[in-house]
Amino acid sequence: MGIVMDFREKQRHKQLDSERRALQDLSFTKIEESVHSYFDQYLALVPAAGATGKEMCAEYALESFLLGSSMGRFGFYGEEMGKAFERSKIEFYALLDDFFDFWLFWGSDQESLSELQDVCRKYLYSWWTEGFNASLKRWRLKLH
Repeated sequence: MGIVMDFREKQRHKQLDSERRALQDLSFTKIEESVHSYFDQYLALVPAAGATGKEMCAEYALESFLLGSSMGRFGFYGEEMGKAFERSKIEFYALLDDFFDFWLFWGSDQESLSELQDVCRKYLYSWWTEGFNASLKRWRLKLH
């Protein structure tokens, strides 16, 4: 007799395996450098929670990287990066809204809100493209 399988469980298992493989390409020092280059001026405004801010930035970079890496297979099969981004646009903007809300919690000037949102979007998009390109490379090398 065969084994009865739950396909959602199987899908989740495959997703975890692909995320583990994707995370092999990610370096924490690269994330720290990115956090400093994008958010140093905002982290200075929240001196009491600087470590928390850095950790949250790293967490959102990780999520964005994984989202981009999940779209790499579409690039392998000939889809352009912009089209692949369109596929993950809903998840990306949900992530962006959460990340921006995190920064709003710590407070910011009304004048710099649009600038802060733009910085958050650029930061997450840079990590999305990093994940997409890393995954595309893995697919091309047949390491998926």
